Amino acid sequence: MLKISYLFKALYLFVVIIFSLTACEKVSPPNSVVQEAPKVEVRDKNSIDLMKRVKRLRLENGMTILLLKREGAPIFSAAVRVIVGNVEEEDGSYGLAHFFEHMAFKGTKKVGTKDFEKEKIILEGIEKTGSQLVDLFTAGKTDAKYNKLKEKLRGLQKQAEEIQLKNEFVEIFQRNGGFDVNAQTSNDFTVYTVSLPSSKLELWAYLESMRLAEPILRGFFKEVDVVLEERRMRVDNSPNGLLIEKFLKTAFDKSNPYHEMVIGPSKDIAVYTPQKAKTFFQKYYTPSRIVLAVVGNFDMDQAENIMNKYFGAVPAGTPVPLKEKTAQVTQHKEFPRKVILEREDRPRFYLAYHRPSYDSPDDLVLDYVQEILCGGRTSRLYKKLVLEEKKAAAVTCYAAFPGFRMPTLFTFYAMPYADYSNEALKKDIEKEINKLIVEGPTKEEMQQILNKLDANLIYSLESNKGLAAKLTFFEALTGRWEYLYDQQKQFHQVTPADIQRVAKKYFVPEGEVMGALETSNK
Repeated sequence: MLKISYLFKALYLFVVIIFSLTACEKVSPPNSVVQEAPKVEVRDKNSIDLMKRVKRLRLENGMTILLLKREGAPIFSAAVRVIVGNVEEEDGSYGLAHFFEHMAFKGTKKVGTKDFEKEKIILEGIEKTGSQLVDLFTAGKTDAKYNKLKEKLRGLQKQAEEIQLKNEFVEIFQRNGGFDVNAQTSNDFTVYTVSLPSSKLELWAYLESMRLAEPILRGFFKEVDVVLEERRMRVDNSPNGLLIEKFLKTAFDKSNPYHEMVIGPSKDIAVYTPQKAKTFFQKYYTPSRIVLAVVGNFDMDQAENIMNKYFGAVPAGTPVPLKEKTAQVTQHKEFPRKVILEREDRPRFYLAYHRPSYDSPDDLVLDYVQEILCGGRTSRLYKKLVLEEKKAAAVTCYAAFPGFRMPTLFTFYAMPYADYSNEALKKDIEKEINKLIVEGPTKEEMQQILNKLDANLIYSLESNKGLAAKLTFFEALTGRWEYLYDQQKQFHQVTPADIQRVAKKYFVPEGEVMGALETSNK
């Protein structure tokens, strides 16, 4: 099982690639010194002992709610995790989970409008007109009728905006002391978070439950244009974005949903309609797929009553089973695979090996492999190729990318210096992999990793927001938030022989894929 910090890091890589940011670098202690785990001052002395303090509510509609009271300031953090990402999407609807992140805080029938009855009529006109435009666009009929409908749509949108109260949903939170209002979509989950004073718990529950029960898709077609522009900027016009898209399409067959990026392809985004979005929402945003956590200093009995009152009223809908895994791991004669993208930009590449999903017993071991090879400045690859030999400007790796619910990839990312090639740097990485297979990790490396894992657990339990996210993550993924403790015990059971066995098993040509950006000669 990937520990949550690694999972978030894998997701962060995906966001980094799409949004052209720079990944944060982890720092490990020197290999020559076995350091003790850092001493961490924990504000809440009971924060590590959660087994008897987290209350799990299973509502009749299927929703799971986790409540944890902690000492400290009278504030709470809430995380609503929905088991929906591009794993649930299909051809023609890829990117809809991400699109709902954009629609997350548009409001309800009572929030975000001056007069919903009047607005409703206009919204129906927008849906009808916009859907007609989509039909004409799909048929390639962008003629005079199409232009006339576009003008009509603009007029309806202007009428709607005169009635709507833009951003009222978020502004209510902010006026009531709210912060960290956010939404995030990955390949596997969608998460909504917010922090508020404890006295506003009922306000939050009312707003959040109404948003889940009856979201209003305000500004739908304008948001489609926003997402299309986002994709053009972050993918189509970005060498990194194009490279990762080609890499994923090469790595995965169409039977694996990781074949597509979270944002989705332009051909799907351009033909979104409110009806298609509503169908997707009704199918997957059901209480049985929602795990909610509230962590902070609040009255437990009062909180339980509030949860039942508001979230218990969300309709159960028709639960849809989780998608079956297509295979535990992909390794066959069609590999190794390679794709090259030529652009006027610096060379770089992604080198990956197919690996099983999170529920494999080898999952934890692959986290160790990541730490040994790429876990910060003193890891083997960074120390040798970046610091000592100066062959690369960057070398890192991710134990699970782009997701973890389905069979996925152990992925290396590297950027050689101008006088060095992608292929040469790839061979250097392979040498270090083979060295790990033959010799295994050192005793010092094993101890350093254990120290870091133990410290990471303590640090991750410090903030209400982080803990709420962690609780919902494990509950949604495994059905047991308590697995965070089981996992920590299992980390201590990993041996050097396990690392050698797993590296030998998965780092093979039959599961290899490479996506390389080469400088264009034009």
